[in-house]
Amino acid sequence: STHIRGLACLAIMAQAGSLIPADAGATLPLFDAILARVGAGDSLQRGVSTFMAEMLEASMILRSATSQSLVIIDELGRGTSTYDGFGLAWAISEQLVRQKATCLFATHFHELTQLSEGQPVKNRHVTAHVDENTGALAFLYEVADGPCTESFGIKVAELAGFPPATVTVAKRKAEELESSSGG
Repeated sequence: STHIRGLACLAIMAQAGSLIPADAGATLPLFDAILARVGAGDSLQRGVSTFMAEMLEASMILRSATSQSLVIIDELGRGTSTYDGFGLAWAISEQLVRQKATCLFATHFHELTQLSEGQPVKNRHVTAHVDENTGALAFLYEVADGPCTESFGIKVAELAGFPPATVTVAKRKAEELESSSGG
């Protein structure tokens, strides 16, 4: 999330003529728009839930993005059921591929990495390391090729100080869900 937001800021700075940190000879295209769907927000006094705000922003992006646009999307489809959320995230991603927009998409749906099969989509992930002896999680903040093969949600919950009993139940339920889905 931080990585894609930072890249969007660098693109804006470069288009304004600022120097940006980059390898010698690096170039960025001129974008006709930088479109973003990030963060959670609502406007309950106007009847707009967080999920509706997300959908309104995504709809605007789909109607506005061109092959010359930079689109950043940080998580999509969280405010509804897993299946609806995945379906929406897939359809939105597929549409952006058809529109040929440059898109940076952070997602918790590992299945979305399958979009790279037969389409001009590249998977990247930010690396992390789990110490085999202690189980400690360290985020390395390096971008690597390919999809992320692990989920660290429960590890992050441990870092946040969740009670051990809650972590144990979370691990058990995650294992049950993964084994029932064949994953």
